[in-house]
Amino acid sequence: MRLKLLLHFEEPFVIPYNYPHPLYSFLIHAIKLGDPRIAMRIHNNKKDIKFVASRVFPIGDGEKTENGLLVESGDVELFVSSPAWPVLEALINGFALGRGRLHILGKRLLDAEVEHVKTPERLSGRKLTTLSPVNVYHNNPPNGFRQWDLSPVGQPNSPFENEPEVWKELVFENLKSKYLMVYGEPYEGDLEIKILSRMPKSKRLFIKKDEKTGKPIYARAWEFHFKMRGEEEFLRVAYDLGIGMRNPHGFGMVGIYGHRNPKKRTS
Repeated sequence: MRLKLLLHFEEPFVIPYNYPHPLYSFLIHAIKLGDPRIAMRIHNNKKDIKFVASRVFPIGDGEKTENGLLVESGDVELFVSSPAWPVLEALINGFALGRGRLHILGKRLLDAEVEHVKTPERLSGRKLTTLSPVNVYHNNPPNGFRQWDLSPVGQPNSPFENEPEVWKELVFENLKSKYLMVYGEPYEGDLEIKILSRMPKSKRLFIKKDEKTGKPIYARAWEFHFKMRGEEEFLRVAYDLGIGMRNPHGFGMVGIYGHRNPKKRTS
């Protein structure tokens, strides 16, 4: 299930370039207003059904500034998906209760319009798009284990002999774990992923500070076009929960290529 949200913030509103943490805080606080128990489960239980959010898109033109994309009207668009209706219901109720209380970087939410998006009947073989990080820890003697942000097409300095295959394997394993959470049984089928972008763009974004060390945690996400072939029930899990990691922070939402085209608004 997917929602399209038209959010009206105080004018002017800045969509931060480093959006993952502000976006996650905004959404989890909205869900908390709608149902505190669901918000606690999402935040604290890694092995529980969550949601995937898109980036925040301006309605109309946005002006680049030092801190983000300036939207004079304050109107932005956001997509949120989850296979669990109670999560989306709590989010909707939180928006209704949180007018004037919810904010992103000090700008208050004034109103929210919610539209349900119909799930595509077919995902297998279609041209899709996403912005997704896939991180892995690997042994790097003599420095010990370090985090590596995998690219779906590989990188010249990769510590892996075939980085794209490692990327596909981890994406598949991640989706199988999500399928198990949704349906309560393991997925026994196959998944084929074909990357269509030869040179995908990458973004390195701040996620949060490590609770133990206080050091910042970053993730490099890759924006690319791709196709998946597999059982539709399995692919719908990818559509509802995203691929890769850190999905509630605005990563991994699967979109149908060319379908998102918000209308410009004039004042």
